[in-house]
Amino acid sequence: MLNKKQLPYVHDRTELAGYFVCDDKFNGLRPGVLMIHEFTGPGAWVNGHADALARLGYRVLAADMYGKDVRPGSEDEASRVSRIYRNDRMRMRRRAAAGLDALVRQPGVDRGRIGAVGFSFGGCAVLELARSGAPVQAAVSFYGYLNTPFPAAPGAVKGSVLVFHGAHDKVVPLSEISVFCEEMRLCGADCQVRIFTGAGHGFSNPASGSDLSTGSAFCEATHALAWGELGSFFEACLGGDSLS
Repeated sequence: MLNKKQLPYVHDRTELAGYFVCDDKFNGLRPGVLMIHEFTGPGAWVNGHADALARLGYRVLAADMYGKDVRPGSEDEASRVSRIYRNDRMRMRRRAAAGLDALVRQPGVDRGRIGAVGFSFGGCAVLELARSGAPVQAAVSFYGYLNTPFPAAPGAVKGSVLVFHGAHDKVVPLSEISVFCEEMRLCGADCQVRIFTGAGHGFSNPASGSDLSTGSAFCEATHALAWGELGSFFEACLGGDSLS
């Protein structure tokens, strides 16, 4: 049975409202996963993904990057709010780190087995967290922004990195892939990049629509494949249960 709760925490005098979920049938210390939302903010869609991971034995915090009273009502508003953090990557790193700290303080979370996964804006935040040297053993980005003004220093990335990207993505162009891979090579990170040639941005989110010509479209088959690979990656890095 899933045990769900709203988890309040604070960063920089901003009250945040995370969503913590675990499955009571898994006893003892379990791997923890920090999950970070798309630019539209926290909500039912990302919480559903958190539930799916919890059913497999992970203790999951769907973080709040914006503040408990900041829930964008339109894409224009979401773009404005998300740019605050995209344009200030150090602030983004600190806000993501606050979620990580809230996660590891929860009962039953094994501090030595921590993963992070994010979607689009959230994928960017997870990668920035990894670049910062945070104690994350497995960092996963679903169609996240790959560029950064602060490339990882040699040895900074403590765990393994997995990036999922759609070749039709117009939000994060393919040209960023080579730059990102070179950054990972130079810093010595263990990194994998998986490119789906039939997918674009937002392939995990039904709200992305179905017109791939726009560069953003939901693809159930691609999401299922990426989600399965996420499970194998987490199992290998964190010793959790398979998602397949």
